[in-house]
Amino acid sequence: MRKNFEKEKAQNKNLLVAFPSALTIFNLSVGFLSLLASMHGHFLTAGWLIVLAAVIDGLDGVMARLTGTSSHFGVELDSLADAVSFATATSLLFTLWSIQELGRVAVALGFIFLSAGVFRLARYNLLQARQKNRTFYVGLTVPSASLFVVAMIMTFPEPLGHFYYKFFLILMMPLLSFLMVSRIHYPNFIQLLYPRRFNLPRILLTALILTSFYLYPHLSLLIAASINVSSGPLRDAWRLTRKYLLVRNKGNDIPWP
Repeated sequence: MRKNFEKEKAQNKNLLVAFPSALTIFNLSVGFLSLLASMHGHFLTAGWLIVLAAVIDGLDGVMARLTGTSSHFGVELDSLADAVSFATATSLLFTLWSIQELGRVAVALGFIFLSAGVFRLARYNLLQARQKNRTFYVGLTVPSASLFVVAMIMTFPEPLGHFYYKFFLILMMPLLSFLMVSRIHYPNFIQLLYPRRFNLPRILLTALILTSFYLYPHLSLLIAASINVSSGPLRDAWRLTRKYLLVRNKGNDIPWP
């Protein structure tokens, strides 16, 4: 009787371990479909598939944390899937979407983004085991950078003829690439807003976010992605400014609240 119970318990544990990995493979398959959509010129479809991959990637991490089934294999598999679903899919989407207007510059920008994304994922795997504080990331995450690019393409699908928009894109891709490989600390919004326990304010916040995405999907995605991308530099700028003011006022013997 006890042997059967232990056997059933082991089988259930194996299922729990396999579930996050199955989500990761699903994420990979969605990224592959995004690549195919980009190659056929279906850029909005490719963008939405990247958004779907980001949702699956978030669920993967949440499930692994809630079930306590996070493993080194799972981390490595997740990074490989992200390299396809976000770094590669976003680079190809941007390159094919903008190549008629930007030419070879589009290829260069796409490759810079791809290289930075792969570097960011490799570094994350090295830091992940040593990092005890899970409330922040070192550098902009690859899904966050990808969602910003996708949001720009969805919100302004055909404005490349405008000189200022071209100039913005040429600056945007290297800037996102730099933020990915930088040492800037980015808050982990999922960890901060959605810990293990849910409460009424968090449920209401989730409902508000889902409603805004339903009513204004492109604009909501752009706003959310912009907040995410800018949160790291703004956070570090605030900390440095506050530290400077504290030191200056301490030297002047002026109390600082």
